[in-house]
Amino acid sequence: MSARQGYVVVDVETTGFSPAKGDRICEIALVSLDAEGATVDEWHSLINPRRSTGAVHVHGITDEMVADAPVIEEVLDAIWQRVAGRVLVAHNISFDLRFLKVLPGSQWLSETLCTQRLAPDFISDGKWTLAACCERVGISLSNAHSALVDARATAELLRFYLRQGLSWRSELDRAAQAPGWRSCDLPQRHPRQR
Repeated sequence: MSARQGYVVVDVETTGFSPAKGDRICEIALVSLDAEGATVDEWHSLINPRRSTGAVHVHGITDEMVADAPVIEEVLDAIWQRVAGRVLVAHNISFDLRFLKVLPGSQWLSETLCTQRLAPDFISDGKWTLAACCERVGISLSNAHSALVDARATAELLRFYLRQGLSWRSELDRAAQAPGWRSCDLPQRHPRQR
């Protein structure tokens, strides 16, 4: 898959709020879009965080669900091949970046956009959660806090901004200038879905 000239929307479900305090990713989803916002690839996996999955009442991921899932290092190639050369997009991106920046190979995280930060310019006043933004612009979002569902909804929100005439050409160009992706040379496993 060519990872040039486009966006990749990410969403992570985690065991808590702080990787510095030992919290880890327990699910990750990536939706790759071309420069015009059309989906070209989707990828997601449960991740074994090597600890309790935490707030099951929020994300619905139990320890049993991740017991046989790959650990994050075993899917890094699939993640970084989708991120390299693309603008990384998330809703409340500072949260997702907290967890991505501690991963080996995080040098691919160069150009970023936050659909939550952009929302006040294009959506009527109110809450800025993903669910609230989606509701106000007519994007369906059910089963929130599932990484793939949230990533798809965020991709729709980005498309909504693109239809308003926004362009991130300079960010797309800078991201595309990044060096080509190379394997992390760690044993890799197939993703494990819910």
